[in-house]
Amino acid sequence: MYTLCRLAAVLLFAVSPAAWAQMDGAPTPVPLPIPLAAASTAMPAQDIDALRAVHAREINDLSTFKTVGLQREVIDPYLESAPGQQFLRELRAADPAASADTVYARAVEQLASGSTLPEQQAMAAALVKIVPHGQSVSPYSPYFTTSAQLQQASSRCPTLADCFGLPLKSEAPLYDVYQIMPKGTVNVFVSQVAPTQELGGLVRRRGGAQQYLLPNRSLWSAPVLVGTIKN
Repeated sequence: MYTLCRLAAVLLFAVSPAAWAQMDGAPTPVPLPIPLAAASTAMPAQDIDALRAVHAREINDLSTFKTVGLQREVIDPYLESAPGQQFLRELRAADPAASADTVYARAVEQLASGSTLPEQQAMAAALVKIVPHGQSVSPYSPYFTTSAQLQQASSRCPTLADCFGLPLKSEAPLYDVYQIMPKGTVNVFVSQVAPTQELGGLVRRRGGAQQYLLPNRSLWSAPVLVGTIKN
């Protein structure tokens, strides 16, 4: 496995030796075959900084963060469909001790993060996730995407935070990119990231990127750091 990881790193560097993210004082990042968009924000940086100073508590506890995604009248019928039942089965397998109500609530929360009903797909390729530089990936987070989607977002969105509907707490000038691999061919549920808002609408994200919902993370490898990318 170590040899394969070394080989993968060499291949990534060969594809794009110049694809590096830079930040003053940051450790030397590892290469990533994704062109880095110039860091920018939909709101001027000084305004974002002012909001962070005034609303630090609300930003940290996510108390005002809201997803403007699918509603229960759409989600409930989906969960009665064949793909929806598969989604619930995988959530139950991920946490057999959880009650039926808890599993259903998790399903609703995950599906509500999208603006479209997810399409079930068989997946045998790597997925990626961004986290603020220096942080790690939660072992329970179901939200991932592909390298291609990350590349598209970096080129067409004001910021990655905007395309992926991130809360201010998760926004950063530089992100670490982690990769996971499926343990065989597994189900994924692909939807479009819904718009989000925070602080009573002072901060709005348009969403629009594709997200890959993974209701059972035990079917995937542990995350491995593969690169960095600017916001």
